[in-house]
Amino acid sequence: MYKAIVYKEWIKLRWFLLIMLGITLAVHLKIFIMLRSAVVAKGAYHLWYMAAVKQAVFYGDIMWLAPFIGLVTALAQFVPETGKSRLRILFHLPLPHDVSLVCMLGVGCLWVGGLCGVSALCLAVTMGTYFPPELVMSALVTAAPWFLASVPAYFGTVLAMVETAWWRKVVYGVVAYGLVLLMMKETMGFFEWSLGWYALAFALYLPTVLLPAHRFKRGIV
Repeated sequence: MYKAIVYKEWIKLRWFLLIMLGITLAVHLKIFIMLRSAVVAKGAYHLWYMAAVKQAVFYGDIMWLAPFIGLVTALAQFVPETGKSRLRILFHLPLPHDVSLVCMLGVGCLWVGGLCGVSALCLAVTMGTYFPPELVMSALVTAAPWFLASVPAYFGTVLAMVETAWWRKVVYGVVAYGLVLLMMKETMGFFEWSLGWYALAFALYLPTVLLPAHRFKRGIV
């Protein structure tokens, strides 16, 4: 049964994976070309000075990439499930509905996490081409909150779609958008010492997503 659920999610997500992967690689290629052009035009010393002294963030183009991936993945997964109350199918499978939902969410998280991992790897390779390891690590620490923002983007969208009451949909959407905005700081190392606490707080999204399905099963609006 687990394999069937995973295969169903794969059928829904496979084309979106290719599209999101293409967008991710295109954005990083743009950053690479921009840095290469800066080295050719002004020299490597100027680039190092801007990064080390001015703390310029050359990779700000990827800031909204992870939340966008989370949003698109959630829509691709749950638009087919929530249309015409198809979510009821979860309650007729030979598995508890919460186990089925967690399995679906696990596939989505792997999708989002894998694409964010590709983005982080591309960032490390691009920065490592022109900068020493210290600045590469600084870039990854700076971009980590942007990748973490994919969590509220994904789970917040899922919550808003699975929920049956419109006022709760609005609340979940506003909260998720606010959390994403909170992570969007284009300042080097802004969340270096607090990122772990935000990660723990965002982990609370998983049990929260199960609540609308539980209410749906009991007929509570």
